[in-house]
Amino acid sequence: MTLPPHATQPPHHPGPKRGTSMTPGADPLEYAPQSVSPPGETLKETLDELGVSQADLARRTGLSTKHINQIVQGTAVLSPETALLLERVTQVPATVWNTLEAAWRTQQLREEEDQALSAQVDWLDRFPLAELSARRILPDRRKTVANLRALLEFFAVASPEVAEELWQGYRPAFRRSTVTSPDEYATAVWLRSAEREAREMECTPYQREALQDLLPQLRALSLEEPHTWPEKLPALCAQAGVAVIFSPAFKKTHLSGATRWLTPDKVMIALTDRYKKDDRFWFTVFHEIGHVLLHGKRLTFLDENPLDGDADPAEEEANTFAANVLIPPQDLPAYEALRRRPKPFTNIERFAAQAGISPGIVVGRLQHDGALHWKEGHGLKRGFELPQPSDKA
Repeated sequence: MTLPPHATQPPHHPGPKRGTSMTPGADPLEYAPQSVSPPGETLKETLDELGVSQADLARRTGLSTKHINQIVQGTAVLSPETALLLERVTQVPATVWNTLEAAWRTQQLREEEDQALSAQVDWLDRFPLAELSARRILPDRRKTVANLRALLEFFAVASPEVAEELWQGYRPAFRRSTVTSPDEYATAVWLRSAEREAREMECTPYQREALQDLLPQLRALSLEEPHTWPEKLPALCAQAGVAVIFSPAFKKTHLSGATRWLTPDKVMIALTDRYKKDDRFWFTVFHEIGHVLLHGKRLTFLDENPLDGDADPAEEEANTFAANVLIPPQDLPAYEALRRRPKPFTNIERFAAQAGISPGIVVGRLQHDGALHWKEGHGLKRGFELPQPSDKA
């Protein structure tokens, strides 16, 4: 049998069935093919268009009629070698046949995986699903296989078991200052979210000297309006290889900030607005910078309330560093005089102006040192609050 004249021209190249996303880099939450047909269906359509029987195709490719029929029925794998043979006979490129076969096999494996994951959806109960949905990490708060798959992709892990083992392995490298019982799963989500954002930030390679040189500028930034901090603080720190991320803490994480090295040349500082006042915020900023400058690159620091004392020597060192940056040793004699007589509050404002820091920071230090009651001086503090993720876009 000879091929009909029109068979010398390549027929329309078939592709994935309608409703199947094949776009590279597509959002995994949007990849939900309703149906992917086996390549055998496209092969049958192509043969019908060419007027070629399965038996004739078998003769022209050197394959058995039984094997061709199994491909058409979707019970046999369409191998790359077979794709090349089909290309010669049908004029449809082998890459098309390979793509169709890969899409079909992937769907089969995905359906098998969905069955396995359906038995593990209870793992989602450990996470704050409402907050995950509000922050668009998950499309909704339902306990579904789709949400479980999305969460695994968010953490870049294969299964809940792998995630648990991975976190267990990380624990020795974590240093947490806490007096409460935090929600470890909410903490893991917050840290991962900040890490993903930080990895996208453009920074120059980390330079210790550059970060040290930035300290006076960062300190002076406390005098500017709080609404400028989320833009100016990351821009300055990026010049020294520090990716500063602002991310409201999840409920029950009790976090003010965190420090984590992403690469040897890039470190992340993630900040929340937990206490929503400038004294706590700036002490946390310099506490985290203290971890960067003083401590190892293999450790991750999760800080709850840096102003409080902590038994961990690294936390105490970071506290001392922050205190000395905000009120340097040369200003301590004037501060001690203020500590003895903090009222009237104009004394605080005068010292703050001389020291070049905001009055709220001075109030926070006086409260911590016992010179002021915790309820005194709050009028000199400025509020700082990040927009909630649900308020964005």
